[in-house]
Amino acid sequence: MLSRVAVGDVMTRNFASTSPDTNLLDCAKKMVKQRVGCLLLTENKKLRGLITQKDILWALTKKDTSELKSIRASDVAAKKIAVIKPSATIAEAFEKMREYGFRRLPVISKGEVIG
Repeated sequence: MLSRVAVGDVMTRNFASTSPDTNLLDCAKKMVKQRVGCLLLTENKKLRGLITQKDILWALTKKDTSELKSIRASDVAAKKIAVIKPSATIAEAFEKMREYGFRRLPVISKGEVIG
């Protein structure tokens, strides 16, 4: 059954995103407010990175908490991200996530983030 369901049919369309220049404190606040574990970093609908709760926790252990306002999301976010097309099957998405060890997979169409 998973081989017939397309990623575009089940993806989150209202994903949480922010600018790569957003500071870590604002990223954390946005994650809490939207109840999400990550934010896609986008510029003009183009994917520039992905920041997770783990990235922010890592920064907290390495830096003083007062520095969270001066550290940009793009400074600690993953920049090499596996992506998938909306036409791919759920089985293909699961395989890609398993292969790379990712829990999230941005959906890209025509170079723009759509889910």
